[in-house]
Amino acid sequence: MSAHELKEKRIEIVKNFYAKLDQADASLLDLFAEDVVLFFPKFGTAQGKSSLGELGKRFALEIDKIQHIQDAFQFLSEGDTVVLEGQMRGVMQNGDRWPTSEVRSHHFCTVFVFEDLLIKRLSIYLDPDFNLEDKKRVNNYRQTVKAEENKS
Repeated sequence: MSAHELKEKRIEIVKNFYAKLDQADASLLDLFAEDVVLFFPKFGTAQGKSSLGELGKRFALEIDKIQHIQDAFQFLSEGDTVVLEGQMRGVMQNGDRWPTSEVRSHHFCTVFVFEDLLIKRLSIYLDPDFNLEDKKRVNNYRQTVKAEENKS
């Protein structure tokens, strides 16, 4: 298999991962090496396929549905690494939808490191405050400039 074919095959595996994730398809574990290393904010770093299942269980405590918007995926690939920038939306267990009208999009970035055609390392970078419950930080980083700050 040429380097170009391997790159394209790995990108297809990443797309397949997100399709399976959105459908809560447990066969997504077949895409990973047994000793996969996983990083997710607030979860930390863990090793092994069981850590993927544990993270999935924790997601299910808060999230009812999730959809990764594949049409918006942007890929970078170099050697054994595929980096994806994307957007997603979903519904919380309480029925709240995200992203909210205040933010309008929920972006993420994921780094996949492959060993042949299996995912060896998965590092997910996103803000897990999907429905903006962390009001203090949301207000701190809000782009809207307050009227009193404009009086100068």
